[in-house]
Amino acid sequence: MPSKLEIDHAENMIVFEQVSKCYMQQTKTLLESWRRLGLWNAQGDQAQESGFWALRELSFSVKRGETLGIIGDNGAGKSTILKLMAGITVPTHGRVDVKGRISSLIELGAGFNPDLTGHENIYLNGAVQGLSRAEIDGCVARIEEFSGLGSFLNVPVKYYSSGMYARLGFAIAAHVKADVIITDEILAVGDAAFQRQCLRKFKDLQAASTIIFVSHDLTRVREVCSRVLWVRQGRLHCEGDPEKVVEAYLLAVQQERDRNLRTEVVLDQEAAESRRGTGEIEIVEVATCNETGEPRMAFRSDDVLVVRISYRLRKPCHDAGFGVNIMSHDGVFVHGTNTFISGMVLNMTRESGIIELRYPSLPVVPGTYWLTVGVTSDNNWSVPYDLRERVRKIEVLGTRRDGGVVCLEHQWSRPVEC
Repeated sequence: MPSKLEIDHAENMIVFEQVSKCYMQQTKTLLESWRRLGLWNAQGDQAQESGFWALRELSFSVKRGETLGIIGDNGAGKSTILKLMAGITVPTHGRVDVKGRISSLIELGAGFNPDLTGHENIYLNGAVQGLSRAEIDGCVARIEEFSGLGSFLNVPVKYYSSGMYARLGFAIAAHVKADVIITDEILAVGDAAFQRQCLRKFKDLQAASTIIFVSHDLTRVREVCSRVLWVRQGRLHCEGDPEKVVEAYLLAVQQERDRNLRTEVVLDQEAAESRRGTGEIEIVEVATCNETGEPRMAFRSDDVLVVRISYRLRKPCHDAGFGVNIMSHDGVFVHGTNTFISGMVLNMTRESGIIELRYPSLPVVPGTYWLTVGVTSDNNWSVPYDLRERVRKIEVLGTRRDGGVVCLEHQWSRPVEC
């Protein structure tokens, strides 16, 4: 009777068992060269101890017909996983099993000869992908049509734009019949129309193949994947439902980015804060907080944003008002308001205090934003008491893919035929 492990392997197209991968930092001797080539793999040898471990004890499996997403920071080990699947490299420890023909949609156009025409490169690249001449003959017309390059297929590819190059590369790779397809950011090639065409083709491929999808486009990961792995520092951090894993990853990224922003040193002083004012009221500190009042510099789209302004009075003021402007990193004015607009009358007599501006939702696309905060009298901002421009930087993270700056709530209706 077969063991449970053997049964599991029979149901899976890809299996990683306790896989670790070490890249040596340098090769000094012939013995170390053999070790690097896998001809010498002594347990715990000095070469491995001095190397960089890209993966550590990684175990997972991929079932037939599944679309598995792999996410993680740069350097987490995602590319190493793909290389192990494709057979480009071998594990230092552990076992990798991949069944059937593998097709790669990673480096589109890899292997193209720049002096050959697009049509000739279809045959060359098809051969690189493992297709026979007869198999290429059977799909060349579909490849040419899908690429949309028309007469440019008779032009050497060295004259192609990067978009044309990617079009041809995707068209070839997407028409290779394979059991396992390994992809990396391939749904972002070409113009918007071609990207939609690629997405439709990708969905066709999902119906026929097992797909590994590595991408930083978390919205797309949620859309196309049936399961997601989050790889962190070479180890499997968590796996499961795309929505839950992506949400956990975004939260971790937000927390890490918030820590980094707090210790960030501004190198470009001209881009940092500038300040002017007559000084009757001084803005001592500007903080950005979440809905519970905790200081934060990294937020998510639609999060609560609280701008907390601490001030000090040089003398009592009865006509003061505070204002906040939000600008995008490239200088686009996103939003501005002040207490005068809101009809607030501020009679301040105490030496110091705090005033807060609360945004119940931060409806902006992901990016970097700057806050300018000021206080003046009678809504006269030409002569402020204190105006601190670009006093606070925040970052907005998320998976919103809307264009522009502001995420306006919207809903499309289905077409009604007339």
